[in-house]
Amino acid sequence: MVEVSGRPEVSSTGHYAGCVVPGLSLKDRYTLGRFPLAHKGMGTVWRARDALLDRPVIVKFVSATTMDTDLVRRFRREALLTARLDHPGVPAVYDLGEYAGQPYVVFQEVNGITLSDLVAEHGPLPIGWVAAIGAQISSVLLAARQLGLVHRDIKPSNAMLEPSGAVKVLDFGLAAVPDDDRYSRITQTGQVLGTVGYMAPEQIRGEHVDHRTDLYGLGATLFDLLTGGPPFDGMTTISTVHHQITAPPPRPAERRPGIPAALDDLVHALLAPRPEDRPDTAADIYAVLAPLAQDLPPIPGVLDATAGAVQAYAAIVGRVPQQVRSGATPVAGQTELDPERTVRQAEQLQAAGQFRAAARQWRRLAEDRIRQHGDDDSLAFEFRRRAARAHLALGEHTRALRQLKALLDNRIRAEGPDAPAVRDLREEIARISGEQASPPSGRGTPGADR
Repeated sequence: MVEVSGRPEVSSTGHYAGCVVPGLSLKDRYTLGRFPLAHKGMGTVWRARDALLDRPVIVKFVSATTMDTDLVRRFRREALLTARLDHPGVPAVYDLGEYAGQPYVVFQEVNGITLSDLVAEHGPLPIGWVAAIGAQISSVLLAARQLGLVHRDIKPSNAMLEPSGAVKVLDFGLAAVPDDDRYSRITQTGQVLGTVGYMAPEQIRGEHVDHRTDLYGLGATLFDLLTGGPPFDGMTTISTVHHQITAPPPRPAERRPGIPAALDDLVHALLAPRPEDRPDTAADIYAVLAPLAQDLPPIPGVLDATAGAVQAYAAIVGRVPQQVRSGATPVAGQTELDPERTVRQAEQLQAAGQFRAAARQWRRLAEDRIRQHGDDDSLAFEFRRRAARAHLALGEHTRALRQLKALLDNRIRAEGPDAPAVRDLREEIARISGEQASPPSGRGTPGADR
């Protein structure tokens, strides 16, 4: 069967050319398989064969039963957005076309298992694998942000684990490009695009979205991988949305004891209802997850021997030093740190009661000092201490104590056990530990340390 324009014609097989059926040929090149794989998002997905290059591909059509002008525009935009995002963690776009009024896009075939199916078959994943998968998704989101893209539908069923252990992020059909007129923003008044339980509160309310919206989806996905279920799962859609907007975010360690504190804190922060309370960038998430991606156990029936070839390739790429090209365009929102200005901002945020945002600024200052002067720098110590105190003001006693104890070990190594700063920090830790053991009534933010 060949593609024709205008009125559908009957082929020699007896099927109408306007119908998407098994064996259909597109552009005399792509031959559809025996049956569609799934109804995915806004379209129907088929396996196909590229006769010209003799390779398997995936063809995605707009569903004829739901096709309208907005849907077609969004579908075309998905192809253009994904084609711009040149990253090994995103399926390559090979071609774009239209058959009898139905747009389609030809993608690289991804062999693997969706994260949702992986959890359904194997239950909660080992910590190392959760970190490895999350770090890879983080790198995709970092690349997306460099192009100004917001995926808006990060969830377990939109990511696949390949037999090599590599992760592919799928379905950029809901992606938004703020302030770019070349790509239509389809969201209409009162229309919500995304998946309940994984989309951020600002997305549910139809407010402005940015890269931090995808970080929320990643947090919900990590929660699912760690515990075997979503963080918010009400009896109905309305109850789930209500929990997302009004309830404090849960901690995965509440459902799975033994999760490393750094990972538990990260997921909890990613699920913050307010975007400004989440980590700044996907790079911050990667920095936490990458060190935890160690000692990955086999996953029966999922991984195979091709992992060795991919790992050998990736290992060398990982050794290449990062370089800043002259004249390169920085990621939106990333500027050189001005210490004096950042200190003022942190103090203003603290005075205004925005303690989580203040803690983030104190950490930025500390990291900047450590890069320049080393981990034992006294000013870096003070900035880290102030970040811990900001978490204390939020009622997050456990997190604050953990950070202060790490600082205590650092000061002992740098100055000795009898140094004034060490004695002062010991007293502060003892005082906070006493308050945590018997907290005064009404102290702190209800549920903040959950």
